[in-house]
Amino acid sequence: MVFFRLHNQDCVSPHEIVAYRPDNFAEIDKLPVIIFLHGSAERGLDPGQPLKDIGYVVSDYWLPALVMFPQCHPDYRAFYGEMEERVLFSINRAINELNGDPKRIYLIGFSMGGSSCLWLAARHPELFAGIVCIAPGITWIGAEPPPRFPTDVTEMFESMFVVPNRMEGIAKNVHQAPIWFIQGTHDEPCPIDETRTLITELRKLGSDPKVTEYEGAGHDILSTALREPGLFDWLFAQHR
Repeated sequence: MVFFRLHNQDCVSPHEIVAYRPDNFAEIDKLPVIIFLHGSAERGLDPGQPLKDIGYVVSDYWLPALVMFPQCHPDYRAFYGEMEERVLFSINRAINELNGDPKRIYLIGFSMGGSSCLWLAARHPELFAGIVCIAPGITWIGAEPPPRFPTDVTEMFESMFVVPNRMEGIAKNVHQAPIWFIQGTHDEPCPIDETRTLITELRKLGSDPKVTEYEGAGHDILSTALREPGLFDWLFAQHR
């Protein structure tokens, strides 16, 4: 396996993105592309930080895929605005330069990254073939919108993460995407009841999300979730 870095100089804030590819990537026709979105603790200026505690999972599984790890700048609270552009940059490089399969682009996100998965799926419904939301945050905390948030999508953001019926707003925007929710039943930062309500709303719209709950577990389930039996088999079976 190979970890390498992609350089993006053509943006307001030049940055690097760490990525993974299998040793035999050149022999595989059209590699699946996984975009991993980290939690809030991994925001920063060290592009290797998103791999904290999970890099070994990727290498242990020898995933037959490109895995991109864009990092959220500390001035942002999730992958919106310019951070959304970082995700799209990762996808474009994967497809145009690294033999990525445009029909098998996947999102995996933890906590802040889990809610970012829902946001990006709503913003780009034609792009993602499958999503894994691990301990996602459903409710925006605070009366003010996130810092540096683009004003042209404020209404959409509020309908998904602020208003009382926000779970309906999320479901309306992402119900066509295959989603697997994984969460601990004692998750305090991101209450599981909110995720359960969202799942109910998705089912009302005809969606059939997969759901895994870890009884008694708290918020810190990322490594366990990434080792959930059948997770990557399910993900790679999803196609646009």
